[in-house]
Parts: sequence; C-alpha cells; structure tokens
Amino acid sequence: MRQLKRFAVVALLLGGTAAQATILDSYRSGLHDYVQGRHAWSDDELGRASGYFAGALSHAPDDPVLLRRTFDLALAAGDQAMAMKLAPRIAKNERYDTTIALLQVADALQKKNWKGLDAARQQLSDAGFAGFAAPVIEAWTLEARGKTKAALAKLDPASQEGFAKAYLTEHRAHLLSADKQWDGAAALYETLLAGEGASVTRIRLAAATALQKAKRGDDARKVLEAGARDPVIAAALARFNAGEPLKGGVTAPRDGISELFARMAADLSRERPIPIALVLARLSTFLTPENGESWLVTGDVLARSGQYDAALTALDHIKPTDTIGSLARARRAGILLETDRAPQSVALLEAAAKVPEASLEDWSRLGEAYQRTERFADSAKAYDKALAMAKTDTPDLWTLYFSRGAAHERAGNWPQAEGDLRQALKLAPKEAAVLNYLGYALLDRGERLPEATTLIEQAVELRPDDGHIVDSLGWAHFVAGRYDKAVELLERAVADVPDDATINEHLGDAYWKVGRHVEARFRWKASLEGEPADDARKRVLAKLDYGLDRAALAARQP
Repeated sequence: MRQLKRFAVVALLLGGTAAQATILDSYRSGLHDYVQGRHAWSDDELGRASGYFAGALSHAPDDPVLLRRTFDLALAAGDQAMAMKLAPRIAKNERYDTTIALLQVADALQKKNWKGLDAARQQLSDAGFAGFAAPVIEAWTLEARGKTKAALAKLDPASQEGFAKAYLTEHRAHLLSADKQWDGAAALYETLLAGEGASVTRIRLAAATALQKAKRGDDARKVLEAGARDPVIAAALARFNAGEPLKGGVTAPRDGISELFARMAADLSRERPIPIALVLARLSTFLTPENGESWLVTGDVLARSGQYDAALTALDHIKPTDTIGSLARARRAGILLETDRAPQSVALLEAAAKVPEASLEDWSRLGEAYQRTERFADSAKAYDKALAMAKTDTPDLWTLYFSRGAAHERAGNWPQAEGDLRQALKLAPKEAAVLNYLGYALLDRGERLPEATTLIEQAVELRPDDGHIVDSLGWAHFVAGRYDKAVELLERAVADVPDDATINEHLGDAYWKVGRHVEARFRWKASLEGEPADDARKRVLAKLDYGLDRAALAARQP
C-alpha cells in the first residue's frame, strides 16, 4: 500500500484545494478496498477478495506488491480474465516468472495461438517441475500441429527417473492413443498400472480402453475387474460387459495439458498445500471447465489450504451425474465435517446411501461419517451394508473390516470387534494400522499380553517413525513393568506427536514410575492442553492432585 500512502502525503501538501479532496477521496476508496479485500481473504472469500484488491489497485496502479497480490488472488479465485489482464504488467517487473508463463501457455492453447504458446513455454524454467512439464507441453503443441512423430520424440521416459519418468510415460501413452497406436499405448499404461498408477482411476480406464481397441478384450476385462471397487471403473466394466466401447485416455492437446496441470497440482499438494499447486489446478479448470476431475483437484487443493468455502464452490461445478459425482459428494461431506457442519455432512451421505443404486462406497463413506461423529453403532451397521455388497473377501476389503472392527470396539462390542480386526489382519497381514489397533485393544483389556506386544512390535517395524504406534509399544512395556524401556519409547513418540493428549499422559506415567516426578507433572499438564476426552481429563487431573499411585488408589474407592 505504499502508493496509497503517497496519495495521502500529496494531499497534505496541496492544502485545501479541490485536488486535495479528489486525492483524499481516492485514497480513502483505495484503502477501503484494500482493507475489505484483506478481510474477505481472511474469511475464505477469494472471489470478493480479488474484486476488492482490483479496486485498490485502480487507485495505486504502480504499486508492485499490490499488483502481485491482486494477480495471485485473481488466479486463486479462478478469475482468468483479471489474471490475464494483469500478467503483462507483472512480466515487466519480473522477467522470469513460472506462474505467468504457465498462465500464458493456457491462454495461448485456448486461442490455438501456437507461436504464442511456444514463446510462453520457453519462459518456463528448466529446473524443478517445469523441467519435465515443458517437454510434455511441447509434445502436445506438436501434436496439435499434426506432428505426432516429433511429439513422441520429445517424450523419452528412459531419460528421466522417479515421478518425472511416470509423467513422460503417461503422456507418451496418451499420444500413442491419439495416434491410434493401441498396442504401444496399452503396453505403457500397463507399465504404469504395475507401479503407483494402480490406484489412479484415469490410468486404469485408459489402459482398459487401449486394450479393448487393441482387440485384447480379456486383458481389458481383467484390468477393470482389478479396480471394480471404484465406482467409475465399475461403471466402465458394466459398459464393457454390455459390449459398449470404452472412453478413456487423452487424445486432444487441450485435454492433455489440462490433465498434466491437474496431476501436477495433486502431486505437489499431497504432503502440504503450496501456492503453485492451486495455480496449476485453476489452469486446468480454465482449459477444461467441463472436466469434473479438474474441479475435484481444485477443491482438494483449496481444502488442504483451509479455503473450505472456496473448495465447496469448486465442487459445485461437478454434476451429480458425472462419473466422479459420488467422489465429489464424499469430498463435500468431508469438508462439511471438517468445518463443524456434521449434520449437513451426514444428511448428504445418508441420502446417497439410501437410494436403490447406492454402492459399496456410498455405505462405506456413511460408515466413516457416523464414526467421526461418534455414532459407532450406526457406523457398524453402515459397514454391514457395505460388506454385504462385496461378493468375496478380496484383500482390498481389509479396510472395511478394519473400520467396522473399530466401530464395534468404540461401541463396546468387543467380540464382534475382535473378529473383524482379525479378519482385516488375515487379509492384510502387513498393515501397520491393523496390527497396532488390534495389539493396543488387547493390551488395553489386559488380554493375551504377549501376543499384543508382538503385534505392536510388528507394526513398529513397518512404521518406525509413527509416533502413535511407537506410543503403543511404549505402553506395552509400561504395562509389563519395564519402565525404563517405556520412557525411552514414549519420549520417541512424544517427539513425533508433541501435542497428543494420550502420549503425554503415558509419558507422564512412565516418568513417575522411574522417579522423575517433576517431569511427570509437566507431561500431565501437556496432556490437558491436548484437550483429552472428559474421562481422560478427570484421570489426569487426579494424577496432578495426588500423584500416579494415590490417584490409582482413589479411583478404586467406591
């Protein structure tokens, strides 16, 4: 706001002239817009914030900080026209700017301005994600000009490693599909499915489509059947079995680059939200506003950034009848739960689960919502419905047995819980979450303590850096009276999860047992700061009042 401040200084120098009144009015108006913009931004109203900042900028057009902030907000809010209007002005100040270059790539692609697209692409850095994005963009640009052979030459997966190699492999497969080279495309898609692509719906659908086109129907069916728990894949399998042609893969340059941006956004924001991820997601929606997946990724990135209402607005663009309509509904329900709107979330999922065509996933999502709202008995019943829809106990069903077991355990139905948890462990013997939950539940009940400890030890071997699992093992040693070992493990656990109420309470108990009473009280106070449940809070307060041993005696008295 340096430019707005300059307005005020000039006004004071002018004295009581008409010019003073005009400049002061402009200053006040600009400052009002700026303040309102900041307020709207903090209230998760990106569209309003962008409009206010644009208003402030009209009063201070040369302020570089305000210019950049207005541009960034326009992109975050999905205002392509405003962002494109401001981009050339920013480019004058910031010669090499990846965000500006990416926006200009998208704009040129929409206008089929290949010369402009080439110029924008050349502004991309050759470092980081732009280093492998640029060849993919160039390849699709060549494809748009009918130069498929040259396009394929740009994408050599062998020249890259890690995730960059996967990107080039995927887009080479798409280009082969665009050129109707179905056997080559199918081979590359199958390579992707053998790795991390196995869980990616679009890759599985593209692979099945290429296999069908290559007259390899049996292989196409197997690919679809392996992912049939996914509603999109299940619907594709039904079409395939009815003799209908599948529609997967990307064959148009606009779609190819849009998918590139969407996937980059999803991958870059997987661990933590970063600004460039939202830029890429928005660019994907600019290129393919009709594509529900672009809006789904945008909603995910916004939600991870805490922009929940903006995320809900993005999800509004996905029609209920879209192939990912049920997934969008699940995302919406999750955001509503996250923002303390549980009744709306549960109502949304209940409506989806109670229609005749409700899927296993619909009932599973409802079970999760019930569990998060502590309706554990209802949660178990919802998982009953989900499991009833499964034809056989395939390994991927471990999550449903695990979730139903947890619901039964929280509802106080231990025999049913133990049966489900053991079935989950049978289907997924190397899942640390199952090993830890079953082990800790046995430990908590004082049942089969050697087995409980062994289960938790196996979980720690699989996830040695998970503070919650290390806490379970520390507590197992505490229960067995090995207090020094318990302290060692629980200190490790609290270093990983310092704000967890249970872990702090456990470490406090262990400190008390080895005579470190001052540190024990410090940890119990830290436990209270972690907002424990009411019963745990009462227990910790008693320990602070009486010490561990006397608190235990007091608890036994009628």
